[in-house]
Amino acid sequence: MRMRQRVGRAATGLVLCLTAAGVAQGQGCGTKQLRVLVQDTAGKPVTGATVAIGTEPATKQATSHVTSEQGIAEFRNLACGAQTASAAKTGFQDLRESFDLSEKSSAELRLTLAEAPVVRDSVEVHDTTPTMEQSASPTQQLKLDEVKNLPSRPANVADTLPLVPGIVRSADGEIKIDGEGEHRSAFTVNSADVTDPATGKFGLTVPIDGVETVDVLNTPFLAQYGNFTAGVVAVETRRGSDSLHAELNDPFPDFRWRSWHMRGIRDATPRFLFSGPLLHQRLYFLTAVQYEVSKTPERTLPFPFNESKRESINGLAQFDYVVSAKHTLTGTLHFTPQHINFVNLDYFNPEPVTPNYAQRNYVAILSDRLGVGEGTIESTFTAQRFDATIGSQGTQEMFLTPAGNYGNYFSTQHRESGRTGWIETWSPARLVGFGSHYLKFGTAATLLTNNGQLWERPINILSTTGQLLRRIDFLGGRPYDVSDSEVALFAQDQWSITSRLAANLGGRIEKQGVAHSLRLAPRTGLSWTPFSSGRTVIRGGYGIFYDRVPLSVYAFGSNPQRVVTDYATDGSVIVGPIDTLNVFGAPGTNSILVHNQRVPGSFAPQSAIWNAQVEQRFSNWFRLRAGYSNSRSAGLVVVEPDEAANDQTMLRGGGRSIYRQAEITGRFEWKHGQQMFLSYTRSRAEGQLNDFSGFLGNFPSPLIRTDLYTNLPGDLPNRFLAWGRVNLPWGLQLMPIMEFRDGFAYARVNALGDYVGTPFSRYNRFPDFFSADGRMLKDFKVNPKYTLRLSVSGFNLSNHFNALSVHANSADPQYGVFFGNYKVRYRADFDILF
Repeated sequence: MRMRQRVGRAATGLVLCLTAAGVAQGQGCGTKQLRVLVQDTAGKPVTGATVAIGTEPATKQATSHVTSEQGIAEFRNLACGAQTASAAKTGFQDLRESFDLSEKSSAELRLTLAEAPVVRDSVEVHDTTPTMEQSASPTQQLKLDEVKNLPSRPANVADTLPLVPGIVRSADGEIKIDGEGEHRSAFTVNSADVTDPATGKFGLTVPIDGVETVDVLNTPFLAQYGNFTAGVVAVETRRGSDSLHAELNDPFPDFRWRSWHMRGIRDATPRFLFSGPLLHQRLYFLTAVQYEVSKTPERTLPFPFNESKRESINGLAQFDYVVSAKHTLTGTLHFTPQHINFVNLDYFNPEPVTPNYAQRNYVAILSDRLGVGEGTIESTFTAQRFDATIGSQGTQEMFLTPAGNYGNYFSTQHRESGRTGWIETWSPARLVGFGSHYLKFGTAATLLTNNGQLWERPINILSTTGQLLRRIDFLGGRPYDVSDSEVALFAQDQWSITSRLAANLGGRIEKQGVAHSLRLAPRTGLSWTPFSSGRTVIRGGYGIFYDRVPLSVYAFGSNPQRVVTDYATDGSVIVGPIDTLNVFGAPGTNSILVHNQRVPGSFAPQSAIWNAQVEQRFSNWFRLRAGYSNSRSAGLVVVEPDEAANDQTMLRGGGRSIYRQAEITGRFEWKHGQQMFLSYTRSRAEGQLNDFSGFLGNFPSPLIRTDLYTNLPGDLPNRFLAWGRVNLPWGLQLMPIMEFRDGFAYARVNALGDYVGTPFSRYNRFPDFFSADGRMLKDFKVNPKYTLRLSVSGFNLSNHFNALSVHANSADPQYGVFFGNYKVRYRADFDILF
């Protein structure tokens, strides 16, 4: 609960910069402008505060305004003489201050609000968590007002994640955290796991307008986090504002222009936010909805057969009820129906070869927070539904050739999965003895289900001349119905040994029923402030982490079996047909911290992670952080042909991977919300290539190659990233993003699709990637209620060649040629704030 309190306070305090202008005409002293700047004790502006100005006594002729997103509260036509200003905002102590308004054309007043000793939901609890510098599990935190206006115009949480060092979006659109796929990381909303039970992936994440903070933890040594081996993305949603507030973003569609002629609508992505109180200081609501119709062009294909088409609704509704000063209830509903035509469209897979995807996902979360004495009890109930259908463009067989594929995608499926869970945590009062102890205990119980069926059609591999080299048929396949029960217990102690030294001690016990495994995960971390100035913090830690095995793994035995036949140049059969059975192999986990029955399928993926970090605050406006982390994973679930018995395709738990990262991050922060983030990461990601997610996910790979241990596709040795916000004259705001990195690695293959040489080696990489984007915006106050925001965005302003694809098949006449590129382009749009 104290971690939640800290997040809430940080997010509330960082929304900030208050500049207000009020033009007075006429009466009294002739004041034309009064600017009120409301800031917190750290000197950062506070948005959403209610500011009232009145003559003495303050109850007479009082006028109030709410500070804007930039923190502006405007007052007009004020009388000269003694005045009283008051400011109030949930989470801060109310302030009242007297001042004298003299005769001059304009005036400015600065008010400082002190934080109140309450959490975001107004539950009275004492400070039961150490300060951020005392934590051995630092976070990379993204806040709504820092990211929502960037050139990329992020629409949901997943769109913001590449702003964090160590996280990139791969060429196929998937988020890679520490070089690994989404299924190896945890994604939580208000402490509830919201990943897909079938695949372990994130799906369509929460709309950005409903987000308060996004915390990314690469090394979360706190035992409260589980079910991951890579990282954690923890999202806290926003509570409704204290006064009615609405936003309409991107209200009009973008049109497609070709050769100076309009060719229909390119996309329409209106976003609507409405929030406010239903009962004064009791019941708050927030609704954030985005409707999207988009046609994403693929530059390697000719128009008009180069667009992937998406239609979706991404909605979040939240109600917060303050029962008492120590008791709050929060209900959240997230719904994401969507449909995509021509998924993963590219040069080698034109429209007929691509699949379609449709989903209906619903997540409901109910949280109850109760202050008991000086501690807090939090209860969270979650009910989720994930329905997905993957189809093809027709019923033809699929044909793979060195120069490109044709026919129809070979796999179709339908599944319905769900999760019902209960989480109970207790943060008791601070204990004193050999320092201060901030304890937290918790338990979680979850039921998961997954049922459906997978159908697959033949795959034909042809030479450049059209000769049949290999045919893959499929036999059998039946409906599956898999269920699972999970139980977890954890205990942790954030121990402030002295004012300069703190330790995180804890452990977690997890049991996954379908995997027949019981896992023990100890974790520890240390945070040391060596100097009295408090400007330097040294951190380090070590922990064992276990991942949940998604239920698609346990549907493997119900999937169709492959029948492989190889042909000679004269059309005769060389090998086959070979009917390969789908079998479960050994768990592959040899750890005294895991207990299971050692039967096939008793998987327990695990990671041992340690890190060391130094953070230095040079001034109030510049902070530098340098660190190194090392993660070694074992027991990962991989798919591979059984070399001892070539009539089997085996799913086993012996996969390994290593991720190492050195990072240096600087944050510059000026007044009025101006800031710049700079980071450089040097990393290495290696492991076994046949991770189960490539074959048992939404879009299975048509080929199963020999499993190799080498660099992973998400390996990026060098990456430099910079983004932020700068205020310019005349009320202009500039939001730049710049990224320079190595190109993604790729694999060279032969005519049969088998690897040539070492795949994803340092010699097989795309050219270096460089992109410089920027967005310039300006707000125009139409009247006291409506604000019009106009903006212009530019992308790839340096017009750098960033290749989109490569001819990687050795039998392709254009073998080794990189092609495709997004040239410099511009976009103009506007939003309405009211």
